[in-house]
Amino acid sequence: MKKTRGFLAVLLIFCMMISVFSETVTAKEPESEKAGTTQEVSEISDSGQAALEENVSWPEDLEETGDGQSREPDIDSDEEKKAQETDAAAKTQETEEASEEQKTDKAAKTQRTDVEPDSEAVSEDMEEKALTPEEMDDPGRGRLSGEEIPEEFYGDRRQMRAASTGITHNSRFSGYDIRQGIDVSKWNGTIDWSSVRKAGIDFAFVRTSYRGTSTGKLSQDPTAAANMKNAAAAGVKVGAYIFSQAITEKEAVEEAEYLLQTVKGYNITMPLVFDFEYYAEGRLSNKKLSRRAQTDICLAFCERILKAGYTPLVYANKSMLSSDLYASEISAKAPVWLAHYTSKTDYSGDYDFWQYTSSGKVSGISGNVDMNFWYIKPGSTISYGTGSTVSSVQNTTTPAAPAAPKLSGKASSYDKVKLSWKKVSGVSGYILYRYDSSKKKYVRIKTISGDRTVSYTDTGRSMGKSYKYKIKAYKKADGKTAYSPASSAVKVKTDSTMTGKTNGTSIAVRSGPSSSKKTIKKLGINTGVTITGTSGSWYRISIKVNGKKKTGYIKKTYITIIRKPTLSVSASSSSKIKLSWDQISGASGYEIQRYHSSKKKYVTIKTIKKGTTTSYTNSGLKKNTKYKYKIRSFKTVRGKKIYSYYCSAKSATTKK
Repeated sequence: MKKTRGFLAVLLIFCMMISVFSETVTAKEPESEKAGTTQEVSEISDSGQAALEENVSWPEDLEETGDGQSREPDIDSDEEKKAQETDAAAKTQETEEASEEQKTDKAAKTQRTDVEPDSEAVSEDMEEKALTPEEMDDPGRGRLSGEEIPEEFYGDRRQMRAASTGITHNSRFSGYDIRQGIDVSKWNGTIDWSSVRKAGIDFAFVRTSYRGTSTGKLSQDPTAAANMKNAAAAGVKVGAYIFSQAITEKEAVEEAEYLLQTVKGYNITMPLVFDFEYYAEGRLSNKKLSRRAQTDICLAFCERILKAGYTPLVYANKSMLSSDLYASEISAKAPVWLAHYTSKTDYSGDYDFWQYTSSGKVSGISGNVDMNFWYIKPGSTISYGTGSTVSSVQNTTTPAAPAAPKLSGKASSYDKVKLSWKKVSGVSGYILYRYDSSKKKYVRIKTISGDRTVSYTDTGRSMGKSYKYKIKAYKKADGKTAYSPASSAVKVKTDSTMTGKTNGTSIAVRSGPSSSKKTIKKLGINTGVTITGTSGSWYRISIKVNGKKKTGYIKKTYITIIRKPTLSVSASSSSKIKLSWDQISGASGYEIQRYHSSKKKYVTIKTIKKGTTTSYTNSGLKKNTKYKYKIRSFKTVRGKKIYSYYCSAKSATTKK
């Protein structure tokens, strides 16, 4: 019996050991699962994606998982006690292992956060945090915070890694010194600038101010002072920018003034930037300004910054530079900072800086940061204005300023002024200005590329009004631009009246500018009329009706305006006289007449059927004889020749 009881005791102990072993193995099975999950998250981090911790299933308590296993039947008290003691020891070991495992997991999570912050988690935290009214009015709450980056900032690849590896620079910058920089604002938080400098960052543009997207109020960035001071102290070159929402030139100048105030007393060694970009439903976006208006806004900012002795820099994305701004006019005045989030930009315009991503990673900055390249030509000595003297980018290859062109002008119609100037050798182009009486200054009206063009017609002017103009020449070399002084002002008055000819038969002259008005007279083809003004699609004319002078109206389509030429004549030999005249715009040809002394009237001697011809030699003449000529232009309209008036007669005497 004792042997039987002993055998049963051994059997029970054996079963108990099997039970304990089974529980221990079961308790460790989640450890294997957890290890697998950790590896999976680590692989996501290594591939450059954010670790989505909220989607990872972590066991909260391994002991609880062990309790879920089936247990053995009760045994006698002594054996049960031993079994419980053995079970307790196993659970203690199990709990310690679980604790160590959780510590390891926590460390792993911390390490992942240090290496690559969870950008989605950061975004969610920002969304959860209530924004102040000032922050809601801040255009930086969109792109600068990384929350709402417009599509027009991107290239072919919508998402892009921050690392500069894989970047292809434009071939125009071959051999250039290419430096790495960042731009920052309050949305980048507190920055360790010493770490930033050690990470290889040479320069930084600090946002000091912005204009509200809805209120239009100017505000300062609360982190600007610390960023400018600490960046300079760490050896990082510092520039500053204002996030604009200007919708007028006056506001652009106001923003320039505000930016200048924010950088006083700081070591500014890089340009002062006009950050010109839309914010969805913001005041600039909603205004829908013309390309001309937006370009003038940028230029107004640049002019004020230059006047203060700093170098202006205009920031805009590729879409704006290509479609919404006259970028060549801006780059002629100041450097351009291109924003295009791609590994290889195809922007063909001029730029000195390139912001290639908003998802940069730099030691010393938590989260993403905008990354930029700065292109410096080999051998250049860059010196940006620091407020002491007026300057632009200076280097050893800056071209010498060209001479000022000599400008002249004349009215070519009641609503047009033709400007002409003498060619300046070796220049890259010209810039024309017209005085704006409301602004009390000269404003740019046209930038002409190339030195071959030496005339420009300013259209859309008012009848009988005086206008003043100036011109500058500019020369570009090695990406830098030098300007001539402005020319002397030229004053031109448009015609108070304009002559025209009717181009149809039985043309009705109305008492008012409407087809429903009474007909006061009818005119035949090639009837001359004197135009005194316009009213929509009608010309206002002065006309005699029954011997009395009256005002009438004719549809513009029935009047052809063609100017008479200005003639000059000179003897070229004893039998030849050369006639020359100015080319008349729109002319189909010219008719030349010479006075016939025996007939005592002018007779037609030549009809020229080419509007571009501007000279004719009358041969077969008698020596030492005086001849008189006059000329008129004509334009063919609906198969009929419509003539200008004849010019004043000119005479010349053949040689002996």
